[in-house]
Amino acid sequence: MAAFIVGPFFFEEMGPVTYTVKGTCYESLLRNQLIPALQQRGCVDSTIFMQDGAPPHIATPVKQLLNLHFGNDRIISRHFLTVWPPRSPDLNPCDFWLWGYVKDVVYGLPIPNLAELKNRITQHFHNITTETLRSVVEHAVLRLQLIGENGDQHIEHFLIKSKPTSSS
Repeated sequence: MAAFIVGPFFFEEMGPVTYTVKGTCYESLLRNQLIPALQQRGCVDSTIFMQDGAPPHIATPVKQLLNLHFGNDRIISRHFLTVWPPRSPDLNPCDFWLWGYVKDVVYGLPIPNLAELKNRITQHFHNITTETLRSVVEHAVLRLQLIGENGDQHIEHFLIKSKPTSSS
């Protein structure tokens, strides 16, 4: 089992501080950054790609690109054979672990500017160990088992004290 993180990626443009990610921008990120990173690691053919059903994720060019590289049977997302259930943080490692971990370590000290925020996020992403990622994947398997044992219901209340931690 491969255990690594590709990213982080930042969506930016000149102008306002806020930025709305659209399908063309997301497709460009996949085509120019994510897929080449997976190809470099030699794992595109074994990767199961999962994403929520946000509108940029299901834009026609995005769906075509994902089908080209992952095939319809290795994509978990709205408008594909395997639909990612809405509001399912129980199953998504980014939701049940990564975002909370990064937020905790990044905001431990005051952040003077946007450049430092991006630097800290990048640093902490790169400091996550393979052992930690494997622990998170094992935790995801436990979550899948618990969901099956509990009639496909939310299971967060079973797991509050057993979240994986980072050794970084």
